[in-house]
Amino acid sequence: MENNHSDLISETTQKDHWFFLRLRSIYIIWYREILIYFRNYLKFFTSIFLPLLLLVFFGTGIEAVFPAELLEYDFIQFFFPGIIGASISVMALSSTISIVWDREFGFLREILVSPIKRADIALGKILGATSTAVFQGFFIVLFAPYLKINFSTGLFLKTMGVIFMVAYGMSALGILFVSRLKKMESFSILSQIIVAPMVFLSGAFFPIGNLPSWMAALSRYNPLTFGIDALRWITLSKTMPASKISSFSSYSLSHCLIFLIIFDMIITIISVQMFRRIK
Repeated sequence: MENNHSDLISETTQKDHWFFLRLRSIYIIWYREILIYFRNYLKFFTSIFLPLLLLVFFGTGIEAVFPAELLEYDFIQFFFPGIIGASISVMALSSTISIVWDREFGFLREILVSPIKRADIALGKILGATSTAVFQGFFIVLFAPYLKINFSTGLFLKTMGVIFMVAYGMSALGILFVSRLKKMESFSILSQIIVAPMVFLSGAFFPIGNLPSWMAALSRYNPLTFGIDALRWITLSKTMPASKISSFSSYSLSHCLIFLIIFDMIITIISVQMFRRIK
């Protein structure tokens, strides 16, 4: 009886040790991605400055052409959640290019032959890219009060939660794309073919309700559409009435959140499986 009890304790201890080793592996891969981001001062600065620059100049220009009396809402306030969603998506996807970089310089091969499980490497990469995008979104959201958007601590936390879901899904999608790429040039071509249409069909720059039927149909399969709609529902909830937000949103908040959760789960499974096939 005592031997069985000691065997059970030993087995439990081994499982706990194995679990913490996997967490440590994921943490190490994640930490490396964070270091790459913060040590690239130019990328860190431009990732925050350029979206704000686009928000101010593009938003102000459009607002001058289409004033609030015509649009029935402040275009800069409408554009703010869109620029958050678009910028964090681009950041999340571009951060996964480190896999291609590691492949070219031989570092990826060294990781793949290490005792670290490939699934843990993929999760570490996904979380690293997600974190860089969340950092970017955090600094952009801080400018909300200057755009006359009413914010509170609770609203800020909810916004960061949605930012995390959007960034995570885009990071996993990026892992799925770059797992088969072997050259840096291929990623730039892929980003132009996939990322740009995703952003323009997401409703970040204009409402998609009045788009041609074929474009509206494509937007229904665009995960970024649901992410930006969710950001609009949350960030503008204390600034605009729900009826006005629904006039330029395609889906309800609950619909968007359910879609993002399911999408994140499915794309994680697919991207991890694809990463395991890297040779």
